[in-house]
Amino acid sequence: MKSIRWLFLLVCIILLIVPGQAQVCDSTIRVLSFNIRYDNPGDGLNSWQFRKNRIAQFIRYHGADLCGFQEALSNQIEDLDSLLPEYDWIGVGREDGMQNGEFCPIFFRKDRFTLKDQGTFWLSETPSVAGSKGWDAALPRIVTWCFVKDTVTRNVIGCFNTHFDHVGENARR
Repeated sequence: MKSIRWLFLLVCIILLIVPGQAQVCDSTIRVLSFNIRYDNPGDGLNSWQFRKNRIAQFIRYHGADLCGFQEALSNQIEDLDSLLPEYDWIGVGREDGMQNGEFCPIFFRKDRFTLKDQGTFWLSETPSVAGSKGWDAALPRIVTWCFVKDTVTRNVIGCFNTHFDHVGENARR
């Protein structure tokens, strides 16, 4: 009889605890920065056609909520957009502010974030001029930014993604 009372008490405690646990939400945000390397046909077995599916699997495996990519060309973004339908993205090409050149896109989970504002600026003395190079940079460099509202916490957070120049020491500073 004592063991039945203890069992009954244990079941009651479990029933009280489990529903409370189900209502707890995880407010952790998983952020990923990933230089995916531009689509260079000369990369042989490491070319984009062989990497794109593994990159999408990697993002899903790690449960990334926000992803900042570097060296992404428009065809690579189109591939990732197709392979990752649960994400939306923002960004422009660094050469013309539209499709030309490498992007520094930000991908974000559609079910987790609502886009509030976005933009791009060039790392140069003329940050609003598309394609502008700054200081001793070898190439134009951009910063893609956005503000997203987290549907879990209701907080608005800022996200910034860039890829610093590989030559210019002043440009990197």
